[in-house]
Amino acid sequence: MSTEHLQKRLAILATALLFAAALALTLLAARPFATAIEPEMARSVLVVGDSVSQLLSRADRLALPFDQLIGVDTLLDEVRRDNPDISYLLVVDRHGRRLYASGLPQHEPLKQRWTGAARDSATIGPWLDTALPIMGSQGQLGTLHLGQQAATVEAQLRELLFDLVTVLIVAVLTALELMRFVMAAMVAAPSAALAEGWRAVRQGDFSRYLPSDYFGGIGRLNARYNALTESLNQRAVALRVKLGDAFEHCTSGLRFHAEGERPTLFSGAVDFVRWPFFLLIFSDSLSLSFFPLYVEGFYTPAYGISRQVALGLPISIFMFAWAMAMPWAGLWCDRLGYRRAFAIGAGITTVGLLLTAVSQTLIDLVLWRSLTAVGYGLVFVTAQTYIANHTPPERRTKGMAMFLATFFAGSLSGAAIGGILADRLGHRPTFMLSAGLSLAAALFVLRFLARRRMGAAVRKSLSWRDIKLLLAHRPFLVITVLAAIPSKVALTGFLYYTAPLYLQALGNSQSAVGRVMMAYGLAIIAFSPLVAQMADKLGRHRWFVSIGGFAAAAAMFAIYFLDGTLGVALAILLLGIAHAIGVSPQLALISDYCKDAVAEVGQATATGIFRLIERLGNVLGPIIAGALIATYDFKGAFYGIGILTLVTSTIFTLAFWWLHVNDAELAEGRP
Repeated sequence: MSTEHLQKRLAILATALLFAAALALTLLAARPFATAIEPEMARSVLVVGDSVSQLLSRADRLALPFDQLIGVDTLLDEVRRDNPDISYLLVVDRHGRRLYASGLPQHEPLKQRWTGAARDSATIGPWLDTALPIMGSQGQLGTLHLGQQAATVEAQLRELLFDLVTVLIVAVLTALELMRFVMAAMVAAPSAALAEGWRAVRQGDFSRYLPSDYFGGIGRLNARYNALTESLNQRAVALRVKLGDAFEHCTSGLRFHAEGERPTLFSGAVDFVRWPFFLLIFSDSLSLSFFPLYVEGFYTPAYGISRQVALGLPISIFMFAWAMAMPWAGLWCDRLGYRRAFAIGAGITTVGLLLTAVSQTLIDLVLWRSLTAVGYGLVFVTAQTYIANHTPPERRTKGMAMFLATFFAGSLSGAAIGGILADRLGHRPTFMLSAGLSLAAALFVLRFLARRRMGAAVRKSLSWRDIKLLLAHRPFLVITVLAAIPSKVALTGFLYYTAPLYLQALGNSQSAVGRVMMAYGLAIIAFSPLVAQMADKLGRHRWFVSIGGFAAAAAMFAIYFLDGTLGVALAILLLGIAHAIGVSPQLALISDYCKDAVAEVGQATATGIFRLIERLGNVLGPIIAGALIATYDFKGAFYGIGILTLVTSTIFTLAFWWLHVNDAELAEGRP
């Protein structure tokens, strides 16, 4: 069994054990919560009940007849209006005769409790009834009954179940990413370094040491290996002094390091950057499910723009700053090295998230989100470049698929957990936590990544000539304008902006919003590798892009047939499937139809320009969605994005059919 297979099996086994433990702990924690929620609900109305009870008791102390009080029904109506969670209030005498009531339903089983004298609560049909004795100077005067919807208990239990399932999914994804790193650090990297060391020794090279052992395991051999290497080099130094010039002749074919040096072997594992990349994406994505709501608190009409457009503005500017930073981020990465570039990017992201948490105006917020985007872009490009340069050429596509899987795993995990945290901690503390996780990613990279670049080629500077050359190429222009940009408009305009606002307007909690948004990332993770493999096998990339575009339009129209939260969830899931089908083959399609232009500017430069122009859709998405909401409301925004996607997908399909026919005619020699 290869080291890679062993590493994968150990990671899956460890993750399965962690999942089983988390599931057992969840079930144990859920049981006492389920039994405690009903008494806790009853306790929530006791303050109101005690207040009403004391007021009625005071009437008795004033010698007013308890069964002839005036205005009690009006008082109960006001109490119920001020406390929407109370469905009814009822006052009965000690014989169970009804005296005063507000909102009392016609439900016969309730009458069985009217004669009770104890302070208790019980579920009667669809109601949770809480009874409070009303005491007077001569004993009990009667009983106050407060009713709540018993369905609220079921709703809270259901909410708890969904939260627990969400946490379990996120725990599995997080544990899998972490275990991949641990297995790489304990098994893969030490094994590769040891194998390289022995290979060098067989060739007579005794000059290099094995790296420090962080976790034990295979790396325990390092100490003995390094001690032996150090001993041999010390003897070589002594012999060099003793023999002088004859030393080189006597040790011909052998290599030792100079005195005072200590060159160390390093085995660069892809998983060394995968875990901190996941952590940083997770940290920034904590705000995905509530960010438009956070922006809403900064809006004032004094800015001179509509509320809907203002809510999408920080998202658009974040995407714009991210897009502008990415081409230069590649140059910084080549010059600084992976370790420093990632750490600096994560540090900038940390500062941006901290300042976002303490923003006071919309202008502050936009500025700090732009700063966050610069760091985010630097980390994004550094991680992508690291994985590409540490993956063999024959496995480069698999490496990029792994990169995207890590990105979306971190994104969906952060969105789901962020909604739960925002419900319990608030928006600003959640941003503070995001900053802490981003800082942890920076410290992690400084600890584990190599201190020097591993021979990555320095890319040339981006030039306007390259951009104009690619845009003048018709297939490249068709792919970017009619496929790449619309897909990003749907992503940011619908998923990141409109969906959270609409779900909140439907009465969903922020936890529920985060859970619904998970569907997109889960669809990408589940379907993207399968679709990529199928597209490469069939070689019909243009059909996959077309199908993905039409499926994205269908996702927007799904809300027309199934309204409400379920419809939005279905639309998000379908959009994830559509992008898994249509987005991945876009780069391959450029390679198929733009070979000459790509060869002239270079593959890396062409990819960078494509990603840069593609980000225009990220910028336009919230602006288009905000304008549509302001004019046609939420459903109009869904349909508008759907129509835009449908039109561009249709034109794309026709354009590529025409290009394909022309290519076939040229190949046959017809004019």
